Amino acid sequence: MNWRDWQARQAVVELGDRFLSYVDLGEGRPVVLLHGIPTWGFLWSGLAPALALKHRVLVPDLLGYGYSDRRDAFDRSVARQAEAVDAWMDRLGVKDAVVVGHDVGGGVALHLAVRFPQRVDRLCLMDSVCYDAWPGELMIQLGHHGVVKKLSAEAVYRLLKVAAKRGGFAKAPPDGLVEGLLAPYATEVGKVSLVRNAVALNTNHTQELAPRLGQLSVPVLILWGEDDAFLSSKYGERLAWDIPGAKYVKVPDARHFVMWDAPHVVATELYRFLGVEAPEETGVAR
Repeated sequence: MNWRDWQARQAVVELGDRFLSYVDLGEGRPVVLLHGIPTWGFLWSGLAPALALKHRVLVPDLLGYGYSDRRDAFDRSVARQAEAVDAWMDRLGVKDAVVVGHDVGGGVALHLAVRFPQRVDRLCLMDSVCYDAWPGELMIQLGHHGVVKKLSAEAVYRLLKVAAKRGGFAKAPPDGLVEGLLAPYATEVGKVSLVRNAVALNTNHTQELAPRLGQLSVPVLILWGEDDAFLSSKYGERLAWDIPGAKYVKVPDARHFVMWDAPHVVATELYRFLGVEAPEETGVAR
């Protein structure tokens, strides 16, 4: 599925004076997939259909990301994003869900689990922001106040494309994947919104959760690309140590975008975590 097909599947829900775009696939137990920066819901386009064979899979674009509201009118921090996801689930009538978060989406998922525990039935973190492990140097540079004026959308797009291909994947990504992940940010409007997202990256919002991780009582699965160049696997190990009963799986031959480097491993581990027998043919894309 290319990014245009994914976008065509998106529905929109209003959250007060903002709006959030999302994809809704399948039926059954709800599974919410949360992306990071600088991606959007399309990140999950390979895994979501496989999970949707036996679940209802809900994939939002976080506020300010993808094709959700990108106006300069709201706080985009992980703490506020968690509140938005809570409100979105409420609007959809989803009482609780298995919540899966990658990168910044992992930080949002952690806030949901700690602050809105009634929303999270099970929690999976993939190469997630946590503690003081983030933001990385590239995101710090992108969040500098001069970027909006000094760099064109095309220049930012090229920079992100090179960084993603060099550090994000252990194997060559499928044709068009990186371009699709960055498509919403290739315009001037998208660039400005992405810079605002980078400005909102605040390590304090994950550091403040650290003393509360021991209070989590839901099942937790932590999947981490062994060779992640952006978020070291040592942080996955630390999360597994701090969260009672958490299962930690270090995925070999995988970097930051673990769901693309090792799609079958990720799909198998998720189905096992969900307590459901995986279909013989998941149809997971690579």
